[in-house]
Amino acid sequence: MSDHHSASPSGSDPHSGSSSGGDPARRSAHYSDKELQEEVYELETKSATAARLFDIRRLIGGLFVVYGVIVTIAGITASDADIDRAEGLNINLWTGLSMLALGLFFLVWLKLRPTAPPPPDAADAAQERQRGD
Repeated sequence: MSDHHSASPSGSDPHSGSSSGGDPARRSAHYSDKELQEEVYELETKSATAARLFDIRRLIGGLFVVYGVIVTIAGITASDADIDRAEGLNINLWTGLSMLALGLFFLVWLKLRPTAPPPPDAADAAQERQRGD
């Protein structure tokens, strides 16, 4: 993976003011179109990966599963006094199981219908053809 943002295309810093080595015009040159397109492609790929990684369904589902497990355990270990206070209903158990079901729904939904990558446009298709040559 190339790292264009930390160095100029010539490998020296154009802002260093150093006059040693290389052509001065080359040292102060900007990115070429091809290098700029590669940089944009890299950033778009990273952005799409990050979007899939931080999909809201993953966050919501994960939190509901974690809290559902905690509340379900509280419901399983509830005393008779706790159940009597809720008029005979083990509310922690039912709430915990509901939260688990909802969390699992979100995670299964994420697995069955993942976030689609953005459709390639004409510039991306042309760039891919150039990379293949």
